[in-house]
Amino acid sequence: MDPRELIARFHSPQLLSSFFSSLNSSYNNTSTPVLGASTLICTIIVYTIAKMFGLGSRNEFDVEGQTVIITGGSDGMGKAVALELSAKGANVVVVARTVSKLVTAVNEMKAKAANKFKQKFHYISADLTDPAECERVIAEVTTWNSGAAPDVVWCCAGFSRPGFFVDVPIQEHRQQMDTVYWTAANTAHATLRNWLEPVLPSAQMKTTRRHLIFTCSTLAFVPIAGYSPYSPAKAAIRSLSDTLSQEIEMYNGAYKRHRGAAPAADVRIHTVFPMGILSPGFDNEEKTKPELTKKLEEADKPQAPADVAKIAISALERGEYLITTNFIGSMMKGTSLGASPKNSIVGDTLLSCLSHLVFLQVIPDLRNKTFTWGKRNGLPSANGTPAS
Repeated sequence: MDPRELIARFHSPQLLSSFFSSLNSSYNNTSTPVLGASTLICTIIVYTIAKMFGLGSRNEFDVEGQTVIITGGSDGMGKAVALELSAKGANVVVVARTVSKLVTAVNEMKAKAANKFKQKFHYISADLTDPAECERVIAEVTTWNSGAAPDVVWCCAGFSRPGFFVDVPIQEHRQQMDTVYWTAANTAHATLRNWLEPVLPSAQMKTTRRHLIFTCSTLAFVPIAGYSPYSPAKAAIRSLSDTLSQEIEMYNGAYKRHRGAAPAADVRIHTVFPMGILSPGFDNEEKTKPELTKKLEEADKPQAPADVAKIAISALERGEYLITTNFIGSMMKGTSLGASPKNSIVGDTLLSCLSHLVFLQVIPDLRNKTFTWGKRNGLPSANGTPAS
């Protein structure tokens, strides 16, 4: 599909199509400023697609023989990531609450393993909203892994139950913050306390890099009406990731110092920002999602969990920090890069320029659609549908 068609499908087709048509019309008149703008846009589109699907020069995320923990690994994206990393030779531990689903995930990982004789798989049932449980998970995996800490921790746990802010009981707002943000923060805290424990240079790892990966959402970039119980938690994860990506450099500097006590390995932070993912969680989300929300996000075509996992892992292999899984997601990221570390200074700057041009129309369009919906339908009922 033409990249311009992808953009035009995002929330405001008529406005965006008109935007590109005017550029093309002016381009045919060879106006120098518009020629430059058109060239800029084409460069950004080609660059973004090449970065998302192109080949990297070096694998920055080689997991063969490494030990990986995946929270929320019994279902959806978490399970898809577990299966993909199993096929790449990793030893994988999945963490969730439901034992039956965890057992199924382990059996599927064994079937997909790159080397069934060398790789190991394990599951742990835990409630990660409890910080003590996160500490237990890291300790148990370290013991299972012959005394070595995990090499990769990927936080995928969480759920979304959409609804309008005033219609959702405040206890449910707190529950989603606990399950989305605090499971990630608790896991990160337990992980980094383990990884950053100082050791003598002689005890430093042969494998010199570890990865902590958060799973966020494009709603952290562009909020949508109806996700008020969910999007603030994802925005908090993005902020935590940005803070840790800076803070961790102090420890990485100590590691590179090569004298005195320091962490056992270099640490990298990453965050993945999917859009909709076809999964049991998505099906449950649809049950409470307001009709207005469905209208506003109709350009979001949910991806299969396996596709999201493959795209995210490819980006990790290229060494990216903020990772999106489709072109529209990249456009949304471009609107709010701010002070976040960039995957590419040139590429992300160009993407940001294009995104801001596009979203000059998209954000007013979202607000106008919301206003028009209320004017036409009145107040919503308890389930988010228009009141009769």
